[in-house]
Order: sequence, then structure tokens, then C-alpha cells
Amino acid sequence: KWKEESHCMEQEKRVKRQKTEKKAWKFLSWETLGIVMAACVIQAIVWIGMHGVPLVGLPEKEEVSSITITHSDFGERELTGTEDIELMVKAANLLNYRVFGEKEGSPIISVTYHLKNGRDIRIEANHTTMWWHGKTHPIKDQDVFVNVIQGLYFEWKE
Repeated sequence: KWKEESHCMEQEKRVKRQKTEKKAWKFLSWETLGIVMAACVIQAIVWIGMHGVPLVGLPEKEEVSSITITHSDFGERELTGTEDIELMVKAANLLNYRVFGEKEGSPIISVTYHLKNGRDIRIEANHTTMWWHGKTHPIKDQDVFVNVIQGLYFEWKE
């Protein structure tokens, strides 16, 4: 009889310990998940604050057959070389934009990506503002995109 009672008590202790461990594990996992989610949101806000919002929907270099660059002062250039296409696809990554800020002026440079599937994707910009999918956004790093395009593909006017 004593052995049976001892065995029952051990079994009860084991069941209580398992329930306690399950509760602790559930509490720990939800708490940890909440902390990780909060850290991710904070990190995203800090990154966007420092670097700006990246453009979504830019073509890959393999999708582009040619590029037309139009500058309001220097005219038009057609790019078909593989290196030029790769460079211009990468150059569009300079156009991260700010969520808030002034949008001003009219476009100086227009870059049209002619895709192999027949579609065209167009980005327009001046020194402070860019136009993408019919919306106007203030550029995070002002002057960089226009200066890079002018320096690579157009002669400077003195």
C-alpha cells in the first residue's frame, strides 16, 4: 500500500511539473515573439529613416533590352550595351525616397527601361524629387542620381 501511494505521489508530481513546464514554455515563446517583432519594427523604422524607402518593381538587368535616357538640357541617349544596362539598373537604386518632405520642380532626367517583354518602365527625377508610377516622392540623397547620370552619359555645360 505504501508503494502504491508513493508511486501515485510521484506520478502527480510529474504531471504538475509537466503542466508548469508547458505554461512556462508558452509564456516564454509569446514573450520572445513579441520582443523579436518589436525589434524588427524598430529596426525597419531606423533603416528607412537613415536610407529612405527603396523603389519596388525595378527591372532586373536580364529583363532589359535597352534604355533611353532623356535630359532636358543635353538631349537623348539610347543605351544597348550590357554594361550600360547593368549600370543604369543599379543607378536606379540611388533613388531611395523619404516618406515626408517637399516635392518640387519638374523632371530633368527621364530614364525609360525597355523590357524584353515589350513593356516600358519609366523613372523621372530632378535634383530633389522623383516620379515613379505616377507618384511624386522627395529623394533621400538629393543631387546624386542626376549628377551620376550627367557625369556618365552627358557632357557638362560650363
